[in-house]
Parts: sequence; C-alpha cells; structure tokens
Amino acid sequence: MAVGDDVSDGLRIEQPYFQREQPMTWDQVGSYVPVPEGTPRMTHTVSHEWNHSIGEILTALLQAGLVLDSFEEVPFAAWCPWPELMVRDGDRYRLREDPDRLALQYVLTAHRPA
Repeated sequence: MAVGDDVSDGLRIEQPYFQREQPMTWDQVGSYVPVPEGTPRMTHTVSHEWNHSIGEILTALLQAGLVLDSFEEVPFAAWCPWPELMVRDGDRYRLREDPDRLALQYVLTAHRPA
C-alpha cells in the first residue's frame, strides 16, 4: 500500500510503510472490486486505513500465541492495482517489466498449538 496509485512515472513510495497513529483517509466513489452494471452506488464513501508492516503483523501473530509455519513473499497479486504496469498471469497479476523487483503479496500460515 506504500506505493502510490499514480504510476505514470513508475512505482513511487507515496504512503507510509509503517503504521501511524492517525489513519490514512480517502473519500472515493466506487470500489476496487468490480461491480455488475446496475448495482446501486455506494453511499458511505469515506475509508479509514492503517498500514501494518510485515514485522508488526508477524509480531502480533506470535504475541497471540500462534506458531508460524511458513512465510513467503510473492511477485504477484490477486488483483491489478496498476493496470498500465501489470499483465494477467493465469488467475493473478504481475508486473510487466522486471516482476521480481517487488513483492506484491505475502502468504503466511500459522497454527495455534494444541
């Protein structure tokens, strides 16, 4: 989420990577989720979001008593945040050029000990 939406000059860090006390707030009509034509417009358009670093997420998981089984960063995403820079690759998206330069998602598994 730290990379901005405007990628006309390439990928740029525009939002904080680490969580701040105050949320990032947007007022946007619509959603990143495709909706069928004829779907009523959203009436509540203000969104408040906090970034959580990977370290913060892993620490919370461990403090909750879970055991980390695996953690993997991957160079693809389930959605297409930057259509002008990405290509579809099966059921996911990757950067068109030099896709290994940035992790776009991560996958972790954990369990609660018996």
